[in-house]
Amino acid sequence: MYGDQVMGLKDLVPTSVCVLAQATFAESAENLLASTEGEFILAGTAYGGCLAMEVLARCPDRVRGIWLMNCQPGVHPNPDAARAMSWRIRSGEHEQVIAEFAEHAIPAYDVVSREAFVRMARDTGAEVFARQSDATSTRSDHWATLTASKIPTLLIWGDADRFVPVSVGRRIATLMPHARFVSLEGCGHFPTLERPSLCTKLARRWLTESGLG
Repeated sequence: MYGDQVMGLKDLVPTSVCVLAQATFAESAENLLASTEGEFILAGTAYGGCLAMEVLARCPDRVRGIWLMNCQPGVHPNPDAARAMSWRIRSGEHEQVIAEFAEHAIPAYDVVSREAFVRMARDTGAEVFARQSDATSTRSDHWATLTASKIPTLLIWGDADRFVPVSVGRRIATLMPHARFVSLEGCGHFPTLERPSLCTKLARRWLTESGLG
């Protein structure tokens, strides 16, 4: 998911990737804060973006900058659906759920990215996928968190995402006039997976020009 960025940004900032899947976003945020010292820059896609906003809400003084991609600042519109997905995964339908998720997340023409996502989901395992699905039903509303934030912000949005439409990213950008917003044509739910080199280029420019790198 972030392999290109880890290699392509390491001369500007130290990088690390975390996979968190506690029962709630609040618990995962506290886990991240407890395992990290000092200030940091957060990047998150989809689930990870929601987690990044939770961290920002809990400890804004430690977040120097935030990079969000295709994530939803509002509460989950249908928590029962999230719990139903978790039940399907735990009931032996992991492969089917992965296939359905990939179909909605990544445009059909991008076979390479779809295959990469499927491998990643298999390697991560059914239980992590299910726990993350459970946690989405605990999502807090962070529109006010973003509106109040004045830290350097990068918003990269795939405009072909069927889960979190580009209109959400545009709305965030209107509420955060200091934020840098980029829409990626034909890109789905995972910009760094689907457009790795472009995302690294955009992040380098943002880090440098914002004084973060």
